[in-house]
Amino acid sequence: MFAALWIFFSDRLLISFADPATIARISTAKGLTFIAVTAVLLFLALNIVPPEEQWSAQPAEINIRTGPYRLLLAVLIPIIAFDLQWTFWAVISPYAWFLFFPAVFFSSWIGGLAGGMAATALSVSLVWFFFIPPQFSFTLEHPASIFSIGVFTGMGVLFSLIHERLRIAERKAADICFRCLVEQSLVGMYIVQKGFFHYVNSGFAEIFGYDSPAELIDLLPVRDLVAVEDRERVAENIRRHAAGEVTDMRYGFTGLRRDGSPIHIEAHGRAFSFNGKPAVIGIVLDVTERKQAEAKIHALNAELEHRVGQRTAELTAANRELDSFVYAVSHDLRAPLRAMSGFSQALVEDYGERLEGEARVFLDQITLAGRKMGELIDGLLTLSRSIRGELRCDTLDLSATAERLLAELSREEPERRVAWQVEPGLSAQGDARMIERVLYNLLANAWKFTARTAEPRIRVFAEADDGERLFCVADNGAGFDMAHAAKLFQPFQRLHRQDEFSGTGIGLATAQRIINRHGGVIRAEGSPGQGATFSFSLPLKSGGKGEQP
Repeated sequence: MFAALWIFFSDRLLISFADPATIARISTAKGLTFIAVTAVLLFLALNIVPPEEQWSAQPAEINIRTGPYRLLLAVLIPIIAFDLQWTFWAVISPYAWFLFFPAVFFSSWIGGLAGGMAATALSVSLVWFFFIPPQFSFTLEHPASIFSIGVFTGMGVLFSLIHERLRIAERKAADICFRCLVEQSLVGMYIVQKGFFHYVNSGFAEIFGYDSPAELIDLLPVRDLVAVEDRERVAENIRRHAAGEVTDMRYGFTGLRRDGSPIHIEAHGRAFSFNGKPAVIGIVLDVTERKQAEAKIHALNAELEHRVGQRTAELTAANRELDSFVYAVSHDLRAPLRAMSGFSQALVEDYGERLEGEARVFLDQITLAGRKMGELIDGLLTLSRSIRGELRCDTLDLSATAERLLAELSREEPERRVAWQVEPGLSAQGDARMIERVLYNLLANAWKFTARTAEPRIRVFAEADDGERLFCVADNGAGFDMAHAAKLFQPFQRLHRQDEFSGTGIGLATAQRIINRHGGVIRAEGSPGQGATFSFSLPLKSGGKGEQP
């Protein structure tokens, strides 16, 4: 802008003089003044940007490697300026450099040093040949033209150098920012070439116990930081990188700190060219703490497996003892019980007529107690079987099973009139024998506790609860107090007296254990005199009405 204004106003000043000698003196003074001002500006511009050695300890070359598209655009701008000036020369004349100063300025800004110098040379050639008298010739008829060409060339060089220095400054600023990030990083970064470190950051030196990177760069070979057992493998990985056999690689090895203590290292590397020769650049992570934590986890897992093995052995032994107990209950205890029941029955049949009063009552109590003892033994055996053995995965039609079980209960007590309703299409997956036992216990429970209800009703249905499918058995019988609901599923726990409702107190406990073995949950809701609802879930795929198992 300064050059354009200088030429514009100084040339208009020259037009006002008619004496050639005066014009020559003023042109000379104008040129010398412009050269002096340009020199001062050039000096200031080149010293505003610090020298490269102040930015980095490593020398850097002036960037003349502009991209081909930028260089092409830089050369194209003076051509556009020439086309415009040629078109409007009648208006612009005699200001030959009017459009070429901004053209060279933008060319150097876009194309850097190479683009600016090329645009300057092209602009001088075009203006000299087409616009400086005599036109269409490289001869000069006026001394002032030499000064104008020199001034323009100097400004073009100045623009190119300033923009190049600004590019260097920007690049160095980015370099400093990147170096700060690298040096402050806790991750170790390295460049390896021919088995030596050509660069490491502070994080790398700290990981291996050194005070500064200078103690490692170009001094220590890589192998000195690697445990003996891993040196060949690390050297082979570096060789494969350098040979181009692999581009990226990640591996672990045992490293050696300065004091000789081992550390676990995880290395990431990538092949690249450094100073025109193959090298490896990458990062290292100190994973010693992670490896120690993994070792602790492995030790804990091993201990846990050992404990599980012990518990399994103990459980196996307990199951064997339980099997022995069940065998004793089913055989050894039943034998004297059968004898007691048999003799008491024979006594009734043979001498019943002779027994009167309390004697007959005592005999009836013996018979009743024997029957009760038999029921308890059967209940214990059923409870034992519910927690042993493998589960099968069957598909059970709950609706059909419930209808059949209710019909059997009705045949056992034909004098009772109980209304029932079973939702059709209920199905579930699980051990069919065990699930049927659960359903029987719940239905028998409902049948028993509606005995004193005027219009007994039993309903079997399914409902959804928080995304879970529940199968329900509801009745309008005696019900229970929810404050004692936890006792319902404990063996031999009863909420009603024996003379009110008979039973062993094992049925609901057996049902709960079967459902728990299937991974489900059973719960009860009720109110005294208002009936009860027992619901259970089966996590295995189960269906309701209209669903397929």
